[in-house]
Amino acid sequence: MYTIGRFASIGRVTVRMLRHWDETGLLAPAHVDPVTGYRSYASEQLADLAEIVRLRDLGLGLVDVGRVLRAGADSRAARSVLESAREALRRSLAADAERLARFDAYLRQEEGAGPMSDPTTIVEFRSAPAQRVATLTRTAAGFGSSNIGPVVGPMFPEVQARLDAAGVAFGPAVAVYSADESGDGSGVLVTAGFEIGDAAPPVAGLDVHVLPAVEAAITTHHGSMDTIDESWMALVDQVKARGAVLSDACREIYLTPGDRPQEEWVTRLVQPVAAGA
Repeated sequence: MYTIGRFASIGRVTVRMLRHWDETGLLAPAHVDPVTGYRSYASEQLADLAEIVRLRDLGLGLVDVGRVLRAGADSRAARSVLESAREALRRSLAADAERLARFDAYLRQEEGAGPMSDPTTIVEFRSAPAQRVATLTRTAAGFGSSNIGPVVGPMFPEVQARLDAAGVAFGPAVAVYSADESGDGSGVLVTAGFEIGDAAPPVAGLDVHVLPAVEAAITTHHGSMDTIDESWMALVDQVKARGAVLSDACREIYLTPGDRPQEEWVTRLVQPVAAGA
């Protein structure tokens, strides 16, 4: 048997970490003295300790590490956890690469080397017509695709199901994301649904309302939602260059069926603007 200090030293982890893993049920000691409370570990547990350290070094959280340990490294369940963690890492690296590119572009802009965003992005300045929509509103933890995606994704099928049940035809999907002023102010109100005809009746469970006509800067984003902020920033740069100002939250109109791969998506950004002061 090993004392907790010796066991920690062999595994190159801290005693505090071992105590935490015990409290969370990840790695319990082989024996706990009923009088002193001292923890002792068996030599057979060194393999689990090494595996935990290896998985943590890969970036897995304690919950996923526990799942892998319980499933066994060669099982289908363990592989599913590992592949999911790998995909999350890949997406994080891609987002970091995009962020680095924007950082470099910002530095070039500060040095007077041109606009930060892609100057070839086509932005139209024109009136956007009113849209009658049927929507739901939910709250996300914040802006960004990692917060909004899991919230807005299920909303469209839910709205569509209600429209189908009511026999109401619908057009493109629409969403507006607004800062939530309630509570601690950290949330985002996600309003999402579909455009419907002017003669469509009220639909149970949905808010049927009109997004008013606006003067807007309008551009089209092609591809994943992970990069849509780049298109929006390019739009913002051209609004600034024109001497106009943003006047309300941007509307996103999704022109591609949601069951298509995101790489094929076409999204129209309708950003309300007003004349500059």
